[in-house]
Amino acid sequence: MGRVSKRKNAGNGQIKTTGNSKDQSIRTYKAGIYARLSADIDDKKNESIEVQVEIARKFMEKWNEKHPDKIEEAGCYTDLGKTGTNFNRDEFQLLMQDIRMGDIDCVIVKDLSRFCRNYLEAGNYIEKIFPFLGVRFISVSDGFDTGADGNGTKQMLFEIKNLINDMYAKEVSQKAKISHDQRRKEGSYVGGPAPYGYKAVWDGKVRRLAPDENTAAIVRYIYEKYIETETYTAVADDLNLQRINPPSVYQKTGKVYFQKENGFKGWDKSAVERIIRSGTYSGKLIQGKSTITARDESTRIHKPEEEWIVKEEAHEALILPELAEAAEAIRMKAKERIKQHRHPSREYPLEENIFNKVLYCGICGRKMTRHSYVKYYADGSKGRLEVYFCGNSKTTKNDYSHSSNRITRIILKDILFTLFEKEIAAGLGNRKKYVSQAEEVIRPKKLELNRKIQSVVQAKARLAEEESGKYMAYYTKKISGEDYAAYREGKEERERELEQQEESLRKQKENLEQNGKNYLKAVRAWVKWKDEKIFTKDLIEALIERIYIYPEKRVEVIFACKDIFESGEMIWKKKGK
Repeated sequence: MGRVSKRKNAGNGQIKTTGNSKDQSIRTYKAGIYARLSADIDDKKNESIEVQVEIARKFMEKWNEKHPDKIEEAGCYTDLGKTGTNFNRDEFQLLMQDIRMGDIDCVIVKDLSRFCRNYLEAGNYIEKIFPFLGVRFISVSDGFDTGADGNGTKQMLFEIKNLINDMYAKEVSQKAKISHDQRRKEGSYVGGPAPYGYKAVWDGKVRRLAPDENTAAIVRYIYEKYIETETYTAVADDLNLQRINPPSVYQKTGKVYFQKENGFKGWDKSAVERIIRSGTYSGKLIQGKSTITARDESTRIHKPEEEWIVKEEAHEALILPELAEAAEAIRMKAKERIKQHRHPSREYPLEENIFNKVLYCGICGRKMTRHSYVKYYADGSKGRLEVYFCGNSKTTKNDYSHSSNRITRIILKDILFTLFEKEIAAGLGNRKKYVSQAEEVIRPKKLELNRKIQSVVQAKARLAEEESGKYMAYYTKKISGEDYAAYREGKEERERELEQQEESLRKQKENLEQNGKNYLKAVRAWVKWKDEKIFTKDLIEALIERIYIYPEKRVEVIFACKDIFESGEMIWKKKGK
């Protein structure tokens, strides 16, 4: 059922006069009936569109019999299969459009739950938007009427009903979660795209994983190669040499192999590790690892392992049990080896990773990985050695092998020490000079941005005042409906422009303030280095934006605070190599 409109007498609420001596004004409201039916089972009980509309019409009939003010139906708006948790509904938006055009000045619903189940959004319309537009709101079953006398006494009950509807929406969401969990326990795959090596198929009412004939053999090969090499990187290298697309690309394109000459996005160790660690390929279905904390699914939290939903033998396994056991044994051995490196003896403690946030591979741009171990030398001595390397062992765009792209912590610190001494020391000059310079640049720019922001805010206020005047002019028939509609269209466009301007200006101000803080932080860090000649994590991150490592121990340093301000001579604009 769509919208049924009665527009031949549409317009603002009309004023009629009685023939008695008091010459009292009697108003005639042009009502829009709104009805909604969602897909929820509970909503379908005694809540049909026809029933809702009929209740609204009977209310109007009884009202007109008892009151001098009249209510006439001007349109009927119905949304089918739409959620009540927000107002993103086609017919409701048409209703609002007709309200703004002045064709509707009264909204009637069966009850508040048909209007909206989110009490914050419902309250915003009923308490702010409708009164501003001069619209009367009636909820029949709730006995709520913003145009009736004595309605203030019902406000508390109305707010309680609003809250109950919002709680109901949350309850529906919780029921959906329970339903999903039940399906998971039955062995149904509830997730999105199927894992690499499988495709999702329906077996009656159960969605199961079935082997993908295109990639199932590749999964078996990955396990076999991992058992042979005992490293994720070696497996990734092998797959890249064969030009096999990684799971993300296969999912988008459906192509197993990469066909073009350039632009190949290959496998990395993480993609291989996810497959080796997964129990899915042994026939086990593991779901429910995370949950949402809000209806918009904007926040997800990871559940403890004991709360996961695990279904054994849920689908056909791609690998034999002995293959899975061998791969798991190698994985645990590697994990234990890494654990030993991360938890060294008291004699050779692991130092803080001061380059963690700034060190990147110059070939592929990926963050460098730290590897630390106790090394035994030929003379019988030993010591802790730290090496940074790129985990993306090969690339198809370069002739370099990532395995050669590594550097020790000692060599990197020596290079930086020399660079700091030669490239920066001469440029620092007087500390007060640069602090003063920062303040001189920031202050006028900040004042100018504040002036522009205030100007936009004032323009928005004037626009709101202007809208009120235009609406009253239309309401009193001083301007036509066409002129008012044209004004509204232009006004909304201007509003969007002003909002964009204000957002941009506030962002500029925020960036300016943050850049100033970063600059002063860098100056203080350099002064500290000049005095102490000691590298710390805080100092590195204050002075350096990026460090790129290339084969043959070539280093590129991008210093922080370059080009922060449009004017004024800044230091550290060079790239050190």
